[in-house]
Amino acid sequence: AAMFWRILNTLGADDLPAKPAGVTHDTITAQEARDFSDGNGWAGWAPINDALQRCTTAADSDPDPVTPDPDPVTPDPDPEISVAAGAGVTEGDAATFTVTASPAPSAPLTVDVSVSTSGDFGVTPGTRTVTIPTSGSATLTVGTTDDSTDEADGQVTATIDAGSGYTVSATAGSASVAVADDDDPPPAIPEISITAGAGVTEGGDATFTVTASPAPSAPLSVDVSVAQSGDFGVATGSRTVTVGTSGTATLTVTTTNDSTDEADGTATVTVDSGSGYTVSATAGTATVAVSDDDDPPPPAVNATPSLSISDATAGEGGTLTFTVTLSPASSRYVWVHYYARPAFGAGLSATFADFAQAYGMLTFKPGETSKTITVAAVDDNSPEDDETFTVVLYSAVQAAIADGEATGTITDND
Repeated sequence: AAMFWRILNTLGADDLPAKPAGVTHDTITAQEARDFSDGNGWAGWAPINDALQRCTTAADSDPDPVTPDPDPVTPDPDPEISVAAGAGVTEGDAATFTVTASPAPSAPLTVDVSVSTSGDFGVTPGTRTVTIPTSGSATLTVGTTDDSTDEADGQVTATIDAGSGYTVSATAGSASVAVADDDDPPPAIPEISITAGAGVTEGGDATFTVTASPAPSAPLSVDVSVAQSGDFGVATGSRTVTVGTSGTATLTVTTTNDSTDEADGTATVTVDSGSGYTVSATAGTATVAVSDDDDPPPPAVNATPSLSISDATAGEGGTLTFTVTLSPASSRYVWVHYYARPAFGAGLSATFADFAQAYGMLTFKPGETSKTITVAAVDDNSPEDDETFTVVLYSAVQAAIADGEATGTITDND
């Protein structure tokens, strides 16, 4: 009994009784084990050896043999969880995912899944729980919302979270379902430009073409401002032009035909900022030329113009040129007589020997305002001071003489 207790204690048996008296060694020695295995040694081994062999084999005549313990059960490995995406959907439809356990669990298995989204499709992100039955797969459904906002396409993604009782596939732990937007994009905002028609004469209509690109889907009201350069009776200020679905409209700006002679001018239309359109940066303003058709008024018939004469200087042997001016211009013929003489009373007066004879009459035709008188200076060999003479206007017809005398100065060259 003592030896048997030591053997069982060496093998690590459970629930051994108290150690028998006289046992000095708790376990058997290696040599005792070899002797026991070989059947050698003390005869007391025989019944113990026989009993142990009968416990480990059924090949004996014992009517109630002891069934040996089965091999230890190796626990099944944890299932590996993967997820696969269903077909793409349109917003408002549900995105589906298949969650698979391999191998299939022996009992329903709870798996944590995180749901996320790209885009705004009404998906509530966060963690969800999927229960995989013993068949090995389950379907996860994620609903989306159908809205009326045009937006980019997106996706819904399901990712297996780490958990108890399973592992996550390294290659198929996440899957995404494409979600397509089904809303039409908003219509493009038209850009408004304006072009000018041909130039007109006062009294005519200046035309402008207002264009929307792209053409609006419904009639579009466009604000414009009208201005003019000159005085042609244009109604200036703000106006509204309605551009139809054809994309163009004609704006007519009326001018007035008056009897006033004036400079030519323009009529200008500028597109103002407004709702539902933008203004072209390069063609937001256009201008039509407006021509005046009135003759200038004739000069006053009864006006009395004035005559004046300017001074002149030249050297001996040169020519002195005197300019006679009529102001204002006359619608009639104007005549005036002239002659040259010494400068009476002047200490340095030239004599008739110092300049050529000069006399005659100037004629101004209607509209002419300037004539000239030329006097030749005589070149002598005497060194002397500069000398002067006078040119006199007289007997003007249909004009008054305002300044009728001019001084001619002859500079000495000796």
